[in-house]
Amino acid sequence: MIRRWAHLAAAFIIANSLQAFNIFDRTLYGEWDGKPGDKLTQSLNMLMIAASLALLVTGARRQRSITKGTVLALGLAAFLLSSVVWSGNPQGTLRQGVIYLSAAIGAIGIASSLEADEFMRLVAAICGLAALSTLFLMVVSPGEVSNDFGFRGIFSQKNVLGEAMAMGALASLHGLRVGRQQKWANRLSLVLMMIVCFLSESMTSLLTIFMLCSVHAVGAAMRKGGIARIMGIMATLIAAPVAAFVAISPDFMLETIGKDPTLTGRTEIWSYVVPDIWQKPLLGWGYNAFWSMTNPAAIEIDDAVHWVVPQAHNGLLEILLQVGVVGAVFFLVLLARSIGLGLRCLRTSDKALAISTLSCCASIILTGISETVMLNGLEASTVVFFVTGLYCERALWLRQRRSAVTKPAANRYVMPRQVMTS
Repeated sequence: MIRRWAHLAAAFIIANSLQAFNIFDRTLYGEWDGKPGDKLTQSLNMLMIAASLALLVTGARRQRSITKGTVLALGLAAFLLSSVVWSGNPQGTLRQGVIYLSAAIGAIGIASSLEADEFMRLVAAICGLAALSTLFLMVVSPGEVSNDFGFRGIFSQKNVLGEAMAMGALASLHGLRVGRQQKWANRLSLVLMMIVCFLSESMTSLLTIFMLCSVHAVGAAMRKGGIARIMGIMATLIAAPVAAFVAISPDFMLETIGKDPTLTGRTEIWSYVVPDIWQKPLLGWGYNAFWSMTNPAAIEIDDAVHWVVPQAHNGLLEILLQVGVVGAVFFLVLLARSIGLGLRCLRTSDKALAISTLSCCASIILTGISETVMLNGLEASTVVFFVTGLYCERALWLRQRRSAVTKPAANRYVMPRQVMTS
């Protein structure tokens, strides 16, 4: 009974983090620029806080020790929340800070209450259901699935949809790596999410899914050995310099795929954001405070680009803008630590988890080129990032514990028998 309850609570946290309930909110209350939270969103957020705390208590009974990952996740959430002291929008900072804290608590509770494969199955199932719901809505009410910014399905906008599909693809690929059962279900869900992501025309999410599938294919080839391993090594050797060239000269790649080299005006936003970062470089303007409709600096950027800008459209710039260099170091340490844990976890029996953790980190880096990442508690990649990192940490701890138990037994010295002589 407890296990079933934990699955339901985790499923709700994942679905709310995906913003999969947006369709109900906009159907009941409508939508407009600057819309505040309504009774539904407030109720969902309160339920998420309650579910997160309940999972944390349940997980604490199973896992009594406090890990470094737990301390860092809670420390980051506490730092974001504490920025209310210097925030230009205290109410917005407090509201979003509490949501981020509940997301961090929920991630800790999930990691200590469920197994890694169970969590990934839940993510794949919920994202697959969201994709099916989007296609169903497209048939019964075509006008509801799109707005002025593109195809969004049941979500608030196309980028949210794209990120949810990318995390669903990550979970489906994890299922293909670990399970001999339900392979066709994982393949079908992967194809389904690729189709929905293609409809959204979210190029960043499509590239992320392509990267995730490429990593999976190379990993599968390397495991098989023989000619497949040789082909996997060759693919890696080809992909590495291509990725380096794209990183150094992104304009060529963007023009090749038919995208505006300025990322639809995003690079223009960057030039306006940088001077505002230098105004408050150490601690930033406060979490979720800069893009307030009452902030003169944000209004000045809106007037300069002739549209309402909701974010800096770059992960690092947005972090620096909101929480400064101190916050950026905090996020970068967490990201580097997860990458390190994933690389170390590759040497354990949990290689599938290690690949999923590293893939999640890679998707965050890729998405961060043009979108905000890791700053929103109601964001698919945020919860997946925290949970996979905690799972890797636990896998390494269990390996170290087993090694500590078996090593003394292996090295135990046995006294030789004395030869009795008459």
